[in-house]
Amino acid sequence: MWWLTIGVCILSFLTSPVKTFGEVRPSHPETTASPSTQAVSPKQFQAVLDRQLRQQFPVKDVKFSVNILFPTQPILVPTGRLGIQVSPDTMNGQTGRRAFRGLIHVNGKFEQMVNLVAEIEAHTPVAVPVRLIQAHEILQPGDIHMIDVALPALHHEYLQQMNMVVGKKAMRLLPPNLPIQRSYVTEAPLIHKGDRVVIEARRGGLLVQTVGIAKDSGEAGKTITVQNQTSGREVIGKVVNAGLVEVVF
Repeated sequence: MWWLTIGVCILSFLTSPVKTFGEVRPSHPETTASPSTQAVSPKQFQAVLDRQLRQQFPVKDVKFSVNILFPTQPILVPTGRLGIQVSPDTMNGQTGRRAFRGLIHVNGKFEQMVNLVAEIEAHTPVAVPVRLIQAHEILQPGDIHMIDVALPALHHEYLQQMNMVVGKKAMRLLPPNLPIQRSYVTEAPLIHKGDRVVIEARRGGLLVQTVGIAKDSGEAGKTITVQNQTSGREVIGKVVNAGLVEVVF
């Protein structure tokens, strides 16, 4: 009857409940550190990222804040000397919601990588026109006022003080209430085309001066053409200040 015994065993196996095996995921770790662990909080990552951004972008007159949105819970790591790093910013300090990579070291050894999500906000006062400024206009104090704006990035070219704008020449059309960037203005000419100027030439201890007419406009340091009023000859000289052009011979 051995065959009957084998048949009963096979039938018993086929009718038993089937068990499946899958990946076992650990439960969410407790946020309270045990004697063998320590907690790394989101605030610690936030402090490291804030410090790193201030070192990378030593901006002046800018108020900015960093807020870690993820992770929201502390991360447990073994006890020991804790080190936290955040990947350097490669996007000129772009504001808004940003992703960073955090690294945790314990006793100098890598322990864990953490994906961080942070919200970065930055504000600063900037100079803006109060009216439409035409290209080549010289900006006057009444043409400009200061407003507070949210910056798209910590690295920016906005002019943040009135004295950076007033007295400068507009290089392009400047719409009202839009921040003025550094490249939008340049130094105003000290000499204008048609101005009566002094032409000065030096060689060793010899100084020669004569009167001329500027054929070009130019700011300090710019090279312009000047016509000697006595000889009618045109020479090239460098603008030194208002009314003075230096010629090298």
